[in-house]
Amino acid sequence: MSNFFTKGPDYFALFEKGIKISCKAAKVLQASFKNGNIDKNELKQLKEIEHEGDKHVHYCTNLIADAFITPIDRSDMMEMVRAIEAITDSIDDIGNQINMMHISHSNETTDKLVDLTVKSCEGLCELMADFKQFKKNLKSIKKLSVYVNHIEEEGDEIYEEAMRKLFDENNKMNMLDVIRLQNLYNTMEDALDYCEDVADIAEQIIISNT
Repeated sequence: MSNFFTKGPDYFALFEKGIKISCKAAKVLQASFKNGNIDKNELKQLKEIEHEGDKHVHYCTNLIADAFITPIDRSDMMEMVRAIEAITDSIDDIGNQINMMHISHSNETTDKLVDLTVKSCEGLCELMADFKQFKKNLKSIKKLSVYVNHIEEEGDEIYEEAMRKLFDENNKMNMLDVIRLQNLYNTMEDALDYCEDVADIAEQIIISNT
């Protein structure tokens, strides 16, 4: 690891681009949830965005592997790249679940979880914009990390309440719909967990390098 920056590639820009791809996927997912209906045509864009994310990870891997000097440890950089990729993949998984299980309608829970995913990704975009100069932007990064963690906690509360209602003995929903929503809720909650992971990794990198 180097304690100084060279005139080589802007490695921190890799993180910014990656999270922007994740945020784009989250906003496409959000746009597909309108007035209680799910727009399947809108969802088709998720696969293209996921492929864009895969190409970016491949580019990052090669660039980091070939680097002579990097501003932070290579292993930390790859952990961050992979963690960001996991967000994009998880959002694509939501689209896959909707298609595979023939889900055509959203509900209050899915709308809330999708909105939280967008907010979390937007927070991470701000965090990554500050991350290049993390020693200077410690307070801002910490604030954004706490923000993303609070969103994840809010998502947990929504998820747990929704699951309790889903498996309540008085729930008259047919079992097939219960299974569909259970899987969808799980996948949506995973996306928020992955957002939290990225914020946590950023803090860990800062601790290791300050």
